[in-house]
Amino acid sequence: MSEQSGDDAADSSDQSRLTLVWDVIVFQFKLAADGLRDLALVPISLVAALAGLLVGGSRPARYFHQVLKFGRRTEYWINLFGYRRRGATSDDILRPIQDRVFEEAENNPWLQKAGTKIDKTLDNVGQAIVRGASEKSPEQKSGEDV
Repeated sequence: MSEQSGDDAADSSDQSRLTLVWDVIVFQFKLAADGLRDLALVPISLVAALAGLLVGGSRPARYFHQVLKFGRRTEYWINLFGYRRRGATSDDILRPIQDRVFEEAENNPWLQKAGTKIDKTLDNVGQAIVRGASEKSPEQKSGEDV
């Protein structure tokens, strides 16, 4: 996701809509990767536990603990919530793509024009929603509570 993480991202006033869209797309991909990893770990952990019970000898948990170690490494690598700052993560793969997308958005006049129109449209929709909510009469608002 973008360079900011945690509460810093929520507090920043310079967050653009493009940054939000990028962060949501990256988060969805990371959620999918995390989910696929979890789906794969279910049978792998069961097989590791069974192997430990059958052939583990004096260390029956060793295979299962290897699965846990693998799970921790992949959890750090996926970096779902963007808190890991040291070591290799999926963000290292995504950063050049992000840089290219943002560079293209900054330097392409057609994309700038489209982005400006989209921003204006979204601003107008947001203002209409706010106006519509504030223009409701007290009777309409009290009727909604029923």
